[in-house]
Amino acid sequence: MHEIELKAHLEHPEKTEALLSRIADFSLRCTKTDRYWTLGEKTVRVRRELIRDKETVFVTHKQKHYTDTIETNRELEFELAAVSVPVFTEMLESLGMTCTTKKQKETKVFVPHSNLFSADILEDTRSVSAELSFIHPIGYFLEIEVLYPDEGSDTAAYERHIRNAQIIFDTLLDALAIPQSAIEIRPYDKLLALQML
Repeated sequence: MHEIELKAHLEHPEKTEALLSRIADFSLRCTKTDRYWTLGEKTVRVRRELIRDKETVFVTHKQKHYTDTIETNRELEFELAAVSVPVFTEMLESLGMTCTTKKQKETKVFVPHSNLFSADILEDTRSVSAELSFIHPIGYFLEIEVLYPDEGSDTAAYERHIRNAQIIFDTLLDALAIPQSAIEIRPYDKLLALQML
């Protein structure tokens, strides 16, 4: 799967949520607790995701690429049994990786109404979501994610997906009265590291 995302700081999360509830359907509320394990430039994220009373653990490595303010990820991800987390983290430590950042995210997930976009803009999309998140201690954020199938070596499809995702982002930011200046291109682990200074 190929994920194209954008995130923005929120000054007035209640106002954003009220506007979002007019143009999107509430999907779910979840808590995501992340641990980032790093070796050099390589990072693996171990996420415990709690939805209602069900906990799921995901191990993810993102191959990131930035185009202006848009982050594009090819995600390598698998589910890990919760009971296996201690052994897996011991394995990461034995490979020389260290836990460099911890993050907890309280999230409300919304699915924007498809009639906000023309059919050609949604071509090939697997999903579009808008997440309102509080990340302690750095604040509130809106994350917009568009998922596409992997393009492989199809450069034209990749460029079309980037263009269409940009239109989706601009449409939602405008509808939610979020200025372009609120867009944050730094990853959360970098923002959290700045808090530690």
